[in-house]
Amino acid sequence: MKYFLLLFSVFITTNLLSQSKLALIVAVGEYPATSKIKPIASVNDVKYIKTALGRNGFEQKNIDTLINSKATKKAIINSLTQLSEKAKKNDIVVIHFSCHGQQIRDQKTVELGKDEDDGYDEAFLPYDAMPKYSPTGYKGENHLRDDDLYPHLLNIRKKLGSEGSLLVLLDACHSGTGTRDESFAVTRGEPIPFANPENPMDSIINLSAAEAKQGFFEAAADSLSNMVVISASSPHQVNKQVIINNEELGSLSYSFYKALNEMTAENTYELLFEKIRATMQAFIPEQIPMMEGYGQQIIFNGKYKSREDKVYIRVGNKTGGGTEDSLFSIEKGMLDNIANGTRCKIYKAESNEVYTYAVIKRVDNFRSYGAAEKKLNKADLYELRMEEENYGNLEAAVKLSFVEADAPAKALEKQVKEFIKPYSFLKIADKADFQLEVKKDRDGKIAILTDRNNKTIWTAGVLNKDSLSAEQKKQFIADIKRELRVKYLRTMPDGGELAADVSAEIVPVKEYNKATGIELEIGDVYALHIRNNSNEKLYYTVLDIYPDNTVEVMYPYKGKEPADYIVDKKNVVIRKLAVSKGSPAGVEFLKIIVSKEPMDLRSVFEKKVTRDNMVSFQTVMDDLFNDKQGKAATRADISNIKAEEIGIISVSFIIKKP
Repeated sequence: MKYFLLLFSVFITTNLLSQSKLALIVAVGEYPATSKIKPIASVNDVKYIKTALGRNGFEQKNIDTLINSKATKKAIINSLTQLSEKAKKNDIVVIHFSCHGQQIRDQKTVELGKDEDDGYDEAFLPYDAMPKYSPTGYKGENHLRDDDLYPHLLNIRKKLGSEGSLLVLLDACHSGTGTRDESFAVTRGEPIPFANPENPMDSIINLSAAEAKQGFFEAAADSLSNMVVISASSPHQVNKQVIINNEELGSLSYSFYKALNEMTAENTYELLFEKIRATMQAFIPEQIPMMEGYGQQIIFNGKYKSREDKVYIRVGNKTGGGTEDSLFSIEKGMLDNIANGTRCKIYKAESNEVYTYAVIKRVDNFRSYGAAEKKLNKADLYELRMEEENYGNLEAAVKLSFVEADAPAKALEKQVKEFIKPYSFLKIADKADFQLEVKKDRDGKIAILTDRNNKTIWTAGVLNKDSLSAEQKKQFIADIKRELRVKYLRTMPDGGELAADVSAEIVPVKEYNKATGIELEIGDVYALHIRNNSNEKLYYTVLDIYPDNTVEVMYPYKGKEPADYIVDKKNVVIRKLAVSKGSPAGVEFLKIIVSKEPMDLRSVFEKKVTRDNMVSFQTVMDDLFNDKQGKAATRADISNIKAEEIGIISVSFIIKKP
């Protein structure tokens, strides 16, 4: 036995020692004078990234750097190739880009890599790139497109295997608008997209081809390493630099350095990202960093942790100044169990000691605002925990209809009344929204919850002791919540501040009788047109509500990021769709929700993203600037915050019986 344990310990030790931590840092701050690309402080980022990695087991000999003139497109590609050749199974790899970025017209065909929702590829500007097209000279050949990176990152993931880890940091931005003043806050992006007259763009964007190609994460996820990508800004924003100790730095590079120094063993990439976001938004409130990949992987480790549903707060109003505030917001609203007056506890991230208490002061459809009893630091990350679960105006009653009035039935009735007590939005009553029955079946007894239309909401086999398991109770509550949310969505009226500037239309491929409305059958193709008549870009979410009250988040599509879904000013997006197989007959609603900031309702209706359903690498590399207006709120004064800036538009069609 001792001999076996000795061999086992030797095996474990050898396996750990064989794991390498490798990194590639690309930093271009000074471009050739002929390029007329303004200098940025990318080289200053290098020491921060190296120091952070060094403190986490990365040996200096395993950290390669390409700085300024060394970082040509060819040199970057060669370094990525060498990195994939050097990497072994279970290794940890970090790739960091600090440079300018720019949009460039997407490829002409799908075969070449035509896959962008907005018609532009996102690209880094290596040292030998030029910012403008020339019919007799430079045509974009030295831009490092997202399409160029795919095969190299894929090769690295294959080498690392399922227990390896790849972290990609993008401290660059990828376009903007020529109207912003760059003389003060330095940004890392060329303001004008790289135009190419040889490949013009239609003003109407058809996204069918883009979604047909699932992107970088599509193949053999179980045999590849996880890849986490953290970018400094969301699509359609610039990435600004910050000043630390009188030195300009990349906002992501510094925030990564600071957050990594605060991490402890067994922390995940998701927590790392939340800390990065808190630090960045303390400096630049309007900037929205993004993360893709499976965040539950342990930092610089091949292991994973189970997801915990935590609510992190954003301190202060994004247009307000100062380093502290007692006002905060969360990206949850009416659909997420939040109600005015809800008492909360606030903790510093990863702490179990209460930092302060708070009260939710205002609840909008998709966001809530609260006030803490003491000031919060904007650069710190805080977790919010509700003291009670409350649905505000979303309430429901359940009628208990047990045919048999025997002792087991009474015991079950008592149990049901007991386990719904903590939920203030739920009560027992004869005039009810739902009815709970217990019926006999061949395996014993089955509990069935139905709505007023006799639609089954929840079922469960009753245990031998005439009781429900903990999991069955949990699902019972979850299914009632879902129905309340659907009811709320169906009755949520169109309107909102942005609704007047946006229109939506369903356009069937086949002819239809306009007098009777749009009638479609299973498999029929139609298009959803979303038109933005305003003077600013808007994010959009599309909810599909089927006749049987099933809700599907149509867009954001699968694992993609909400910030990828933008309809440009004075433009229209066209989505080609078809009536799904198995759709029930009746009226199907599409609710289009437009907003000035991205929102994600998938957590309300869908399970979280898993490793085999990660989003495309390309989707985090797009940047356009979006000015934010509005007065700063007085500390803890919710009334000074502008109402939720959204617009809601509904369209519908009738699904005919087959």
